[in-house]
Amino acid sequence: MSHHQAMIAAFETRHAKRIGVHKLEIKVTSDPSLAKESFHLRAKKEATKVSAEITFATDPGLRWALNAFLKWLESDQRTIDFTDAPAFGVRGVIEGFYGNPWTHQQRLKGIESFADFGMNSYMMAPKDSPWQRFDWRKPFDQPLLDSTAELVERGNLHGVGISVCVSPGLSVKYSDDADVEAIMIRYRQLAAIGVKHFGLLFDDIPWELQFDEDIAQYATTAKAQASFTNRVYAALKAIQPDARLTVCPMEYCGRGPQPYIAELGNSLNTEIDLMWTGRQICSAYLDISDAIVFQSDAKRPPLYWDNYPVNDVAMTHELHVGPYQGREVGLENHSSGLFSNPMEHFEITLLPLATIGDYLWNSHTYDPRTSWDRALALMVTPENDYAAIRRLLKNSWGSCLNGNAAPDLGAIMGPAVTAWRSGKPEQAAEIFRKAAEVIIRDHIHLTSPQFSRPDLIAEIAPWLSKYRAGGETFEKLSMVLSQCSWSKETGLKGPKGLTVEVLTIRTAFEQIQTRLFGDGLDLMMGELFAELKASENL
Repeated sequence: MSHHQAMIAAFETRHAKRIGVHKLEIKVTSDPSLAKESFHLRAKKEATKVSAEITFATDPGLRWALNAFLKWLESDQRTIDFTDAPAFGVRGVIEGFYGNPWTHQQRLKGIESFADFGMNSYMMAPKDSPWQRFDWRKPFDQPLLDSTAELVERGNLHGVGISVCVSPGLSVKYSDDADVEAIMIRYRQLAAIGVKHFGLLFDDIPWELQFDEDIAQYATTAKAQASFTNRVYAALKAIQPDARLTVCPMEYCGRGPQPYIAELGNSLNTEIDLMWTGRQICSAYLDISDAIVFQSDAKRPPLYWDNYPVNDVAMTHELHVGPYQGREVGLENHSSGLFSNPMEHFEITLLPLATIGDYLWNSHTYDPRTSWDRALALMVTPENDYAAIRRLLKNSWGSCLNGNAAPDLGAIMGPAVTAWRSGKPEQAAEIFRKAAEVIIRDHIHLTSPQFSRPDLIAEIAPWLSKYRAGGETFEKLSMVLSQCSWSKETGLKGPKGLTVEVLTIRTAFEQIQTRLFGDGLDLMMGELFAELKASENL
């Protein structure tokens, strides 16, 4: 079996359920004259078979054509004949979060999923793995090399390149060629198993030079890092001429001019990529104007390290599952690519990663909500399961990208608040009662043995508990409002002690640290308390 036949077979095995009973006949042709990663797909559905002709320039192009073929196969179209190519050059995931690293099996599954999303790169940089930051002078042990070799093999079958990073900055002596050699020992090990993209990370380290020899030789840390990196790169290119090196600088966010970035960029070999997260570590938006400033400073376009949907460090109480937003259309023309830093929670992080893949493929046609709904429907296929988990997850869209944490919550609270303020507290009570009923029913369904994705439920258990608590809160608020009356003189009024009950409900909900529903539910309870308190004082 040829490599291209193996790629097709791997794809068919992965998507056997979606392909169904269709008998496929796929003819492939490699055409080096096509643009890199582009493809041409011609296919038709016949009575007894589905035939396709795919022309592509490189192996990833074949995988992207198969993605397009599957999407067409599931449509009502009888024929297809078109050419396509991705927008961003580098499109991928960097496992760069603090917390429990992904398991080997998760990484293998991740590679296949990233390919489904049209991504071509996966970079390993797990902060809490000792080999990444603390034991960097030691050669990789054989188990790690064996597992990485399997990742490379899986990546080759799906058009995804594998990168491995080294983070020497906590203890490196930039002037010492022995430390260059320590990096190169690892890089040679990786090159021997097929790795072609290498990472050298200086993020989250002290700014000051640590050794007298470095202080004597280099005027600044930027000069030291550029000298060290250039020597590593020269050694790397000597053993692998098509190698790519990516560096994460110490200062990886901000809004120019940035003297450190300018000094590093002017001293660094122009072929080396520099990572950048945007204006903030977790940036609300990435736009062209900032990318142009970065390129002017660094003498190269940014390779984005986008800290979404990661939820580590101070964000662990949040669940970042909303669609990719706040990234400008056309950003691909001002960057060399983008890596997304995902969550530790592997299964659920695939949902926002799917939307990131759609944006990176074509920023002009990308629609966040359509992308999100389609991705979730592919993850959770039974209709009842999909509807229940969708309602839960749409209360967890809040992040640096999206201030509207619960897009559907307004449809509950807006009419309820309007009802009690217009003299109909009983109507507001009924709205809350129905909301509680839906949430509690969803919770029962999601935690039942019949739910199709127990792996997702295990990962999001704290947020599912908060969802149930939200339903119980609506239930209690319904009982509060059912005890209220309204008049023009007093507004909303309840029996003595009802304000204390509202305060108790509010406090109990907020004491659950896991974040869900954004601020909306808490603010609404604050308004209810204030209005009842005001009527008590009349």
